[in-house]
Amino acid sequence: MIVEGAISVKAVLEANKRKIHRLLIQDGKRSKDVSYILHLAHTSKIPIEFVSKEAIDSIVVGKTHGGVLLECEGRVYEDLQRCQENFVLLLEGIEDPYNLGGIIRTAYVAGCQTILLPSRDYDTMETTILKSSAGYSERLKIVLITDYEKTFKHLKSCGFSIVSALRNEKSISMYDSDLSQKVCICIGGEKRGLSKEVIDNSDTFVEIQYPIAARNALSAFSSANILCFEVVRQRRRGQKHED
Repeated sequence: MIVEGAISVKAVLEANKRKIHRLLIQDGKRSKDVSYILHLAHTSKIPIEFVSKEAIDSIVVGKTHGGVLLECEGRVYEDLQRCQENFVLLLEGIEDPYNLGGIIRTAYVAGCQTILLPSRDYDTMETTILKSSAGYSERLKIVLITDYEKTFKHLKSCGFSIVSALRNEKSISMYDSDLSQKVCICIGGEKRGLSKEVIDNSDTFVEIQYPIAARNALSAFSSANILCFEVVRQRRRGQKHED
């Protein structure tokens, strides 16, 4: 696959989660980012080629590459063998790679350490997810779920509470929930929502209460952003109380 643009290329080189074939830099391209990328490539003994703009344009699809390309393999996904995390986000049914990348971007800056995704082939989506997440998809642990029951059993054995964004008769306001401890927040896409496996294993259901009389549900993208920073808010509040 071809990774385009300095931000994405830097993220891939720093994360070291892919087999890298070569770095391509457009002739005459000079900047602080390019210098740093060249340093990373030299350090990792990655082949570097300086090529013409025409050569680069013949490889790429978009026009936002900035003269920096990386040819590499798909990423290596992680597992849940270790329990060092305290904030995990499970995403189901997010089909748009731009939305998925945007959620990952927010999750990362909010302190999330791991993203759980249903197992599937993400190869065709990878470059878009990487770019729309501003490279943060490389910096997070991403786990592909093949066995929901096993995954939730492992999380609960590590002290995680499973909190699902879902409106039902058992739902409570996110403000009344406890997201300050180890938590796995589950968010489903607009079309199908969360699966029965997730719902059956949830400890708590939370809803985002509106300050006005609005009935339409928020998008998965908006819900994820709000809930991720509700985690931040609650944890900062907890730290202030401890001080």
